[in-house]
Amino acid sequence: ITVVSFLCTRVTKATEEDHVKLETLLGFLKRTMTQKLYLNAITNRQLLAFIDAAFALHFFDSKSHTGVVITIGGVVIYVSSRKQKCIAKSPTEAELVGLTDNLGLVELFHEFISFLFGQTIPLPIIYQDSTSVISLVTRGGGVTRTKHMRARVNLGKECFDEKRALVQYCNTKQMIADGASKVLEGKEFIQFANFVQGLRIAWTTGGR
Repeated sequence: ITVVSFLCTRVTKATEEDHVKLETLLGFLKRTMTQKLYLNAITNRQLLAFIDAAFALHFFDSKSHTGVVITIGGVVIYVSSRKQKCIAKSPTEAELVGLTDNLGLVELFHEFISFLFGQTIPLPIIYQDSTSVISLVTRGGGVTRTKHMRARVNLGKECFDEKRALVQYCNTKQMIADGASKVLEGKEFIQFANFVQGLRIAWTTGGR
């Protein structure tokens, strides 16, 4: 999903290297065309959102990339991999942009699933692997030199102060959305692909 998202930004300025990446992607799709998506039975009604960002991933314009994975009861219901629309000046800013861009989406999923069940489900938990961002959106403060970044900090803080969602820390190795924010290889890619497909794998979150 990350490779597809990246190549979509290269359509008007593709290079030979991009062509090789496209052929590799098509080869992977051909080899895995018989694989299935498994939707397992929901064991609980806890909505979890994993939001991660890769700083300055795009070489030509230095924009960062956001990956989002949302699950309910351990079942993946949403995955996205998108280039950020503004340039972040640091990894912390990139993580903050990724988080605040998707707060509304998480709240929307919470409201929709509560409607489907006919009752309010527990507050959604958003996992972040940046302690700096968690501190900014829960305690406030920090040095935000631009108005739009200050607005993002206040947007996040308002959301968590009003208990519309909860934010918790998980380390990078447990950040499921890492595979949607950057290209993974080997064992890490297989683990991410299996999780998104709904295969039962051991993947703990939040230090649990």
